[in-house]
Order: sequence, then structure tokens, then C-alpha cells
Amino acid sequence: MRSDVVRTRESAENCPIFLVTRILGKRWAILVLQELLASQNPQGAQFGELHRAISWVSPKVLTQRLRELEREGIVERIVDVTMMPARVHYALTGKGQEFAPILGHMQEWGITYGGAKTAGCLGRGTSSCSECLY
Repeated sequence: MRSDVVRTRESAENCPIFLVTRILGKRWAILVLQELLASQNPQGAQFGELHRAISWVSPKVLTQRLRELEREGIVERIVDVTMMPARVHYALTGKGQEFAPILGHMQEWGITYGGAKTAGCLGRGTSSCSECLY
């Protein structure tokens, strides 16, 4: 950090990294994105599918994260009225899809610096996570 620069709260809040952490730093937000990236359905995933995949997240919190990500333009809520009852899917927007390589880099960093903590995720001698599909 440069010693000649005094950072104010306003300058910190205008920082691009602060923006990313404000949006994606909330509990479980990255896991929601991870599940949507891994979704095999081109329409996205239904709420129940997301909740089954990350079942320890309460429905209330999952709803909050989805709404926040939708407000930020990262996730879109798609209502299929051709079905009875109507079905709702959540899918990543183009902005959300751009997160895929960042998530891959995060995993690489976690593998490099996570040590024994990541062993359970990586399984037996594999170089990528068997659960998060990266």
C-alpha cells in the first residue's frame, strides 16, 4: 500500500474490488453462482434444484441471494407461463457467465494455498474438485 495515499470510506466504496465483495461476498452467493454455472439445463435451474444442491442454505437466504444477484444483473428470473402451474427458472446472464473463469482461478488459488483443507474436496489425487465441477 502506498504511504502517500490516504484512503477514505468514499474512495474505498468506489473501488472495483469493494464492488465485487459487496455483491459476491455475502454468504453463499458464490455457491449459488457455482450451481447455476454447473446447471445442465439451458433454461437454468429451478429453486428446488438449487436448494437440493446446497441444502444447508435456508430457503429464506437462498431467496435473498437470488434476488440480490438478480438486482445486480447477474442472475435472471425466467417465468415459464406455458406450464401449469407456471415454472420459475434462474439462469445466469451474460454478466454472470463471465464469472466462470474467475471461479476457476479461485479454485486454483484454493488448491494451491488450501493445503490439507482442500483434500476432502479434491478426493484421491485428482486436480479438480469433484463437487464443484471445476
